[in-house]
Amino acid sequence: MNSTPVNQTSKETFHAGASFRVHGAGLDLDRIMRTVGLAPTHTHKLGELSPQGRPYPSDMWFLDSPLGGTQPLEAHLNWLAERLLPRREQILHLKEEVKVDLYCWKTCYTEQSNLTLSSRALAIFRELDIPLDVSLIFLPDEPE
Repeated sequence: MNSTPVNQTSKETFHAGASFRVHGAGLDLDRIMRTVGLAPTHTHKLGELSPQGRPYPSDMWFLDSPLGGTQPLEAHLNWLAERLLPRREQILHLKEEVKVDLYCWKTCYTEQSNLTLSSRALAIFRELDIPLDVSLIFLPDEPE
């Protein structure tokens, strides 16, 4: 998954991203790649160590949007939808066997922000029967 840069310029007000994730125990990672029709951004198996040295709690296959954190969440969702919705039936079948979700995040560097998504961006959730769940993190500048 994408990580949020620690050092921000004063002009940046947010970073956002989205990942399509498949997770569970005993995943056939090659089968998932064939089902989705795309190479993953990252995979790991249960018990392997994360970069932080902690064991992963499950197998996982995921595909990150490559658009970069300065693009709005809407752009990331549209990128994923363009690639995943043509494989809708295969993904719905996969959902019968393992957990499938979309990890969405927005980090805001202001005290107030909004999250607005068009019906086009929301279509991926409806078409894949996945609930909308967004991690919102607010890190406003500290007063001087």
